[in-house]
Amino acid sequence: MRSFSSHKKKRIMFVASRTTTMRQLMASYTRVVSSVANAERTAFASSSSPSTLAPRQQEEMLRSKTNSFRRSFLMTSSRSNNKEDEEVKCDAIRVRRRRRKTTTIPTRGFAAKSSDEDQEEQEQEQETTTDFAKLDGDSVGKYVLVSKSQLPLDQCKAIEREFAFTGANGLLYRKCDDALREVVARHEQVHLRGYRGSGKSVSLAMLVLRERALGSLVVYLPRASHLVTRSSYQKHGEGEQEDLWDTPDAARVFLHAVAAEPNETLLGKIKTSDGKQTLLEIVKSGLEKGDQHVTQNAIDVVDELVKQKDVRVVFAFDEHNALYGPSDMHEVKGPRSRKNIHTDRLRLALKLRSCFPTANGGRYIACDSTTDVGSSNPVFKSEDENVFDFEIPKFNVAETYALLKHYEEVGKCSRGINKQIALEFKALTNGKVKEIQEYLMFQNA
Repeated sequence: MRSFSSHKKKRIMFVASRTTTMRQLMASYTRVVSSVANAERTAFASSSSPSTLAPRQQEEMLRSKTNSFRRSFLMTSSRSNNKEDEEVKCDAIRVRRRRRKTTTIPTRGFAAKSSDEDQEEQEQEQETTTDFAKLDGDSVGKYVLVSKSQLPLDQCKAIEREFAFTGANGLLYRKCDDALREVVARHEQVHLRGYRGSGKSVSLAMLVLRERALGSLVVYLPRASHLVTRSSYQKHGEGEQEDLWDTPDAARVFLHAVAAEPNETLLGKIKTSDGKQTLLEIVKSGLEKGDQHVTQNAIDVVDELVKQKDVRVVFAFDEHNALYGPSDMHEVKGPRSRKNIHTDRLRLALKLRSCFPTANGGRYIACDSTTDVGSSNPVFKSEDENVFDFEIPKFNVAETYALLKHYEEVGKCSRGINKQIALEFKALTNGKVKEIQEYLMFQNA
């Protein structure tokens, strides 16, 4: 700010001095031109020999000499002014460069922070992170703090959008989240349903945080659709599985989910069936393997997790209905023909459909997605009695009120939130958080 003020003062002083200089130059120019004109007239008048030029010709000659002098005078003055302009421009460029070094650039609408500030925030965040193992009915309607190490922001789209909007790392613990906790304690396979925007993905993520806090090994896939899209693929071509396909990139996505930071300690303690290696070593070796073997390695890891008896294993898959629809892969059938490869023919997708870790209290929780997936088919067969269907409701008035109060605290909506305003927001957005955020952003624009 100091450099900007000095530059501004310098600029004002230069403009003032330049104005004075121009006035002086114009005055001197007028004096010189008039003196030259008088000298020329005197020369013509005092000439010893009579002039052979007519008076009109004499005036034209005098005017041409005056114009010539004017051009030379202006060129000289412009050169000096250009030099001064260049000096001022160079000073301005230096100031801007200094400002770039000392000023932070805003990202995503929020001011970027220095490394020291980030480190202080991370230390403070670790101290104030919620113990998810202790969440119960008394925590309903309150905001809980989430650490970035517990749940990376680039996984769940809804949480990423929430944190980016508020600039804080808090999530609302809802009544349905507490009810889901009790359901998972009683049932091995749970299927989350709900309308678009009701908060299914956030409820699943809250459950993942709780299970990890309780010591479970959780394989969390927030975007299962990435296992059947955006992947390289090749024919497996062995015996009865000749018509099946390997998906190497999708297999690496799954292995990275297994080897997530919260799981590393548990994976290092689990021995494989032959007892020669730990499961962590198997996962890391699979990530280093080529496309020919990485899919088989991922399937072997699934088999080891399913029959694991020493550690409670929980599979939590969001966008799970993508594993039942078409993929974005195609098989060439002829010069002008190609056929879509359905997920029924993808080896890893088939394996993840039925990997129920029933040993040692394992759980399988699947969440449907109503967007960005290619299938609306149910995750489980309705006649399967072992599956418990749990519906995530939209935000009610009380939850909308708690949400708006939180937004009020972080400065994203005006003061004075009450139950009547929450009721109006509930009617306006039908209890969808994303629409509430969009409405507030439109108001603040």
